[in-house]
Amino acid sequence: MKNYFKIALIFLLLNQLSGCADLSENMITDAVADNQFASAQGIEEALIGAYVPFRWYYGRENGMLMTLYGTDLFRIGQTYNGAWDRYDAGLNPSLLLATQNQPIIWEHFYKGINNANTAISRANELDILGEEFRNRKIAEARFLRAHYYFLLVQHFGPVHLTLEETREVELEAYRESEEEIYQVIIDDLTFAMDNLPEEQSQYGRPTKDAAKNHLAKVYLTIGNWELAADYAIQVIDGGRHALLDNYADIFDPFNQRNAEVIWSIQWGDNPEVNWPVNELQRFFGPRQWLLPGLVGDNMFHTGIARFWPTDFALTELFGNDYREEGLHIRNDMRYSVTFKEAWLYNDEPNLPPGAAIGDTAAWFTNDPIVNEMSDEEIEEFPFLVIRIQDINTIYAPTIQKHRYPFMRTHGRDFIVMRLAETYLIAAEALMMMGQLDDAAFYFNEVRARAAFPGVEIPLITPAELEIDLILDERARELMGELHRWKDLKRTGKLLERVRLHNPNGGPNIQEHHILRPIPQAQIDRTMNDYGQNPGY
Repeated sequence: MKNYFKIALIFLLLNQLSGCADLSENMITDAVADNQFASAQGIEEALIGAYVPFRWYYGRENGMLMTLYGTDLFRIGQTYNGAWDRYDAGLNPSLLLATQNQPIIWEHFYKGINNANTAISRANELDILGEEFRNRKIAEARFLRAHYYFLLVQHFGPVHLTLEETREVELEAYRESEEEIYQVIIDDLTFAMDNLPEEQSQYGRPTKDAAKNHLAKVYLTIGNWELAADYAIQVIDGGRHALLDNYADIFDPFNQRNAEVIWSIQWGDNPEVNWPVNELQRFFGPRQWLLPGLVGDNMFHTGIARFWPTDFALTELFGNDYREEGLHIRNDMRYSVTFKEAWLYNDEPNLPPGAAIGDTAAWFTNDPIVNEMSDEEIEEFPFLVIRIQDINTIYAPTIQKHRYPFMRTHGRDFIVMRLAETYLIAAEALMMMGQLDDAAFYFNEVRARAAFPGVEIPLITPAELEIDLILDERARELMGELHRWKDLKRTGKLLERVRLHNPNGGPNIQEHHILRPIPQAQIDRTMNDYGQNPGY
């Protein structure tokens, strides 16, 4: 992109960095003079400015639209941005994010890249910095830059590649090949791996393991199975992270910083430094507050019903019919941890007659017996029951992984990398190399952890391994964690899976949809011919 962003958005420190327990305490917006970066503290400020744009992707509707809609797992609830799910004519270069009136993530990411470039260039210019400190800060900035470009290249393909700080208006931009972009990503992450510490003094800054884990995912994406497996296994065997014993504990809002998390985007309890706030739970939530006796609370908030699971996700994927043999929702806890089905009365002044606080107000369920009931039988329940066939634009089973026990101006961290995915990266890479016994081992470590206590869960044999099995396990483990569209594209399964399981996107998706349209605003403001992706 033609970065004619000067340093438009810089994040000043609230406290001395050494005194802060985590990165979220540092983030506040303001404009600063150019010479602010001519010091160690100025480099820290540029670095913090490089973190914040990720919040637009990982905590807002931007990332959800780009990774959940138009897949086999999610479909439209109520939305102003349904073109991302339908793959219709609305998904075009002029498409703006409704309510924000801007190209989705494009502006934010290039601001983050420029802040990372600023930290790198200024660190190299400062003679007063010791070599170890300088390399550590450059490594941190290069890690963040690599992550921005990794997201951009997966979604948009060839994009403008800038590795220098933009200090004046630039009117030309040129799309570099995916191969060149991936090489920069690998170079950045290799430098980060070599220079980041094993542990950071502030939670939320990337570590050596985060860089290795990122390299594993990058190599998996470009088909270098050997290096993908190698780096993933290094993280697994390193001992600094571990699978939690209970799958539910990963998403406990009071246990966000646990041993399974490798890197997460930070929010905190101070609303002054939380913009943009993390509102994923609201986007996932039903409009429960429309029912008498229910209000939005400080855990699930006032839902706005944007992202609904597909029928495939609610039935075949998790195995909703527990009367059958095999993997199902009575031996695999991941469905019940991932989805909230029951809603209890919590609004005493508006309780229906005969109801009490804590009674069931509504049940949105995939239970096979209930789903086989007639309309007349459903009406006999003393509360609202929504079967799969009854799902509408207001009510459906709800992803609950992103709940947090605070007001909307607060927010929980977003887990970008966790060790269970690292195991699945190793399993996939080893499978692609034909090392099926080892692949099955890493796969089954994740599967076994998902069992309800005291219940036997079916594990796989090496002979069962194939890419659809991997994709299904990734879906069960990582549902709602903003991976899916990229997983389907990476494995060449996007068109097949959408056509099979997404009734909105299936009829429309075409080969060119494996890339997103370059925003028209980018093309219009570039003096040279920037070029659009095919098909748009």
